[in-house]
Order: sequence, then structure tokens, then C-alpha cells
Amino acid sequence: MGGQPMGLGASDVVFSEATPEQRQIAWELNGASWAPPMPLDTYTVYKGHLSQQELTKDNRCRYWVLYLKGYPRQIIASCETTRKALLISENGVSREGFGYAVASVFTNPAYRRLGMAAYMLRQLKAVMDADDSECSILYSDVGKLYYATLGWKAFPSKQVTLTLLPSPTSTPVLGPQNDEKMSKRPAFKHSEPDAVRYLQQEELKDLCELDEMQLSAKFDQMAADGSTHIAFLPSYAQISWQLARSEFVAGTLFEKAPTYKGAITNDTQSWVYWAHDWREKKLKVLRIAHGLSTTMEQRIRNTKLLLEAALVEADTWGLPRVLMWNPGEVFTRGCKAAGNAHPDDVKIVFDERADTSIPSLRWSKGKDVGDTVWESNFYYCWC
Repeated sequence: MGGQPMGLGASDVVFSEATPEQRQIAWELNGASWAPPMPLDTYTVYKGHLSQQELTKDNRCRYWVLYLKGYPRQIIASCETTRKALLISENGVSREGFGYAVASVFTNPAYRRLGMAAYMLRQLKAVMDADDSECSILYSDVGKLYYATLGWKAFPSKQVTLTLLPSPTSTPVLGPQNDEKMSKRPAFKHSEPDAVRYLQQEELKDLCELDEMQLSAKFDQMAADGSTHIAFLPSYAQISWQLARSEFVAGTLFEKAPTYKGAITNDTQSWVYWAHDWREKKLKVLRIAHGLSTTMEQRIRNTKLLLEAALVEADTWGLPRVLMWNPGEVFTRGCKAAGNAHPDDVKIVFDERADTSIPSLRWSKGKDVGDTVWESNFYYCWC
């Protein structure tokens, strides 16, 4: 098929679950934009690898395409949905359920500005609404308005970034991928290195299970307040999918993967999971968890210790920034404590994303989002 399409209508296209061949074509199309720093052929292998993780395998992640009728290889738009476990508290009563994360929404450049992605998403909503799902979420990279018109309401997208500062005597050197000049600086040092222990992946499953139980207990104790509260479970399947992303890219770029996936305080009451983002050159805090019996002051101190551990890990891998989404009071105070302990080493900026990774939620069957409260809206939820 050649030439620029003059216009398309519903009678010209077919929406369906992707065949393996269509899925591959869709990955090659979106990989032209999303593959770097990986080559395209490696990117398609990477996408296949992610489709076989605990979170996504056995049809828990499904792939969808809109194609030109009569030409199934002519992909117009594509996306994917991943089924995720969640908690809901409504009128003081909690329950478990599941929802969908919509991701990788992409339109073939030859078919843009024809309303094709919007048409595809309307068809997708009908599919998701036909089962017992509670809601769907997505993360908008085109601001807040586009997906809001399709029913996904934007939620707070606040964040804090901790940037490692060069020393006054630093000299510029090439970064780990030889593509960015960075200032060589003395290695970042933890103020209390004996107060934390770094975590390897085999240690995370038990912590994730404890984290899930604690979050469930929090929902069980919520009083009726007129709002509907929702949270996606920080399961090992969810966390390990994030880690699989960073490990694959690290293996491609550096032929080795990070050993440490987080850290835990020596009192075992607070821990953090993180993931290395090589494209954005950030260490992303997936989640910080605290034991239910910990005091406010203990949580603040432990958050400071865990953030220092994250800064050490970021520095070790040449990542100049540590990122956390939607910091609450405890994280904010712990973050400031870490900054106060290292005033010449770290710059802390609190801001809000306006155009990228905007968390957005739609209740199934178009139920009013109203006063919905999205609890624990941290990076582990991202897809």
C-alpha cells in the first residue's frame, strides 16, 4: 500500500486482537520511535521478552491492532492491555478486583491525524467493559486533554528529582554510553552505610507479599469518606516486570545487569524497590514501604537512609538522577533530610509533569470518576 491515505472511516478498518505476525509488525513500527538506545531488531526481542514475564504471560497481556480491511499486514494503530490486581475501598467496605493497564498506544505515521487511535481506543473500551474489570489506566505522553476526552481522567503527576552534583573541580568526561558529557565527581557516600543493606532479586518476593498484606490491611481499615479509593497491588509480578525491563537493556548496552534491586533498613521496617532507566538516565524509585507499626519519625529517618542508598546505586551506574513519583509527607521530609545531609552533593527539585507519563484512570462502563482517590500512585504502577 503506498501513498498518503485521504481519509478512513469505520467501514475501512478492522479492530481485533493481534496475530503474532501483526504484533511483530506493530513492534517494528513503534520501535522506530521507542527502540533507542537499543537497535530495532533488539527492541523487538525485548518486547517479546517482556511479554513472557509473570505479569504478562499466559494471555495476561494482550495486544490489539487496527488494520486496513482486506490488508491485515497494514497496521494503522496498535496498543496493549495488561491485567493487574487492585484494591478498592468504597463506603468503608474494601474488596479485591482487577483492572487493565493500557500501554504502547501508537499510530502508524502514515495514518496520523485521521482519528484512528481514538477509534481504536473506543473499540478497546467496549472490549474491556464486557468483562468484570473495575477500571483501566494509562499514562499519557500527550498531555491531559486527549485521553480525558476519551474517558480517562488525569490524576496528580507530581514528582521529586534528586540530581547528583559535580564537584567544583570536576572535569567533563563521556557518560557510560559515550553519548553525554558528564562531570566526573567523587563517588557519592552514604552518611550511615551500616544502617542499610542492599537487596538482590531473590529477596524481593517475600517483601512484596508483606507489602501487599500491609496495603490490604490499610484498605480494610479505611472509613467511609464519600470517596472511592483504589490502589494497584505492588505484587512481585509487577515489580519483577519493571526489573526485567532494566535488566534486558543493561545486558544489551553493558553486557551485565545491576545486582541490587533495592535496599532495606537494618531494623527491617522500611525498604525500597528501584529500577534503572537507561534511556532517561535515571534511577526510578518504584516504591518505598514501611512496616505498619513504624512511627512517623522512624519512617522519615528510614526514607532518608533508603534515598541515600538509591543515590549510591545511581552513582555506581552513572545515572545522574533519582526520581520518585507523587511524594507524600513522609517521603518529602525524608528527601529533604537526605538533601540536608549532602548539601554540596545533591540538588532536589519538586515539580509536576505536564505532558508526559500523566496517570489517567477510567472506571469500567464509564462510571463517573468523581472523587476517586488513587492511593500509592507510584512508579511501580507504570506500564
